[in-house]
Amino acid sequence: MKRNHVAPGYSFPSASSKEVWKHHIPPVASVETLDDPRIARLLGVPPGTAVLRRFRVTGPESEPPFQINVSWIHPRVADISGVSAQAPGPGDWLYRLEQAGHWPISWMEIHRARMPSKDEAALLEIPTNLPVLEIVRVGTSGGDGKPVEVTEYVVASDRVETIHVLHRDESARDPWPDDAENPPAPDQAGES
Repeated sequence: MKRNHVAPGYSFPSASSKEVWKHHIPPVASVETLDDPRIARLLGVPPGTAVLRRFRVTGPESEPPFQINVSWIHPRVADISGVSAQAPGPGDWLYRLEQAGHWPISWMEIHRARMPSKDEAALLEIPTNLPVLEIVRVGTSGGDGKPVEVTEYVVASDRVETIHVLHRDESARDPWPDDAENPPAPDQAGES
């Protein structure tokens, strides 16, 4: 994730910084019923709640659509100025949330592979038998510690690669602190 400098907002790591992306269909922001119990739970609202929904299909200008983005905005922040508008910079609405007292938003992502729905396959211009990667991002307010948005990205699996850096827990310790230059052979360290 990076903060945009030309126009306020954020860009998430779907694209390289030099790619020019476009909306493959006009973006829509409207109040919709959130019936998906999983997304509702992550957003912290009961299923069936009327929620501001931002719907976009985006990707590089010269390629088929790369991703479907559906953002659900928590009702307590949906009326913040600019959150439902289509601004010139990507992620401007997140900047607006932070300006209104939710700085800094922190994010957590859930990734899973699944098969696309017929509608998703049509929007991404892929066959229904090509799996997609679903990334669900939960944005939590730095102001009150509660979710302000949940965004679901759906990306054709042949267009995505993920890279994860693994971090040691702070409880991990050097097993050979006194003999760093001559660690035991693997069989002595309990490895096979």
